[in-house]
Amino acid sequence: MSQPYSARSRAIEPFHVMALLARANELQAAGHDVIHLEIGEPDFTTAQPIIKAGQAALADGKTRYTAARGLPQLR
Repeated sequence: MSQPYSARSRAIEPFHVMALLARANELQAAGHDVIHLEIGEPDFTTAQPIIKAGQAALADGKTRYTAARGLPQLR
């Protein structure tokens, strides 16, 4: 016999992103060009200029979070 779930655990909402992923897969199967960003991980590799910029930033010691408002040149 299975143990019943608590009321609190039954109130947990499903992970809605999975529904978005399913819909994106349907659109892709129908021939649409889809870039999968629904679960936070793209389905393509990082472009070489971005890799080089990241390596340069690390070499320059830029390893901490920026200020809460971000970098002035990007505002």
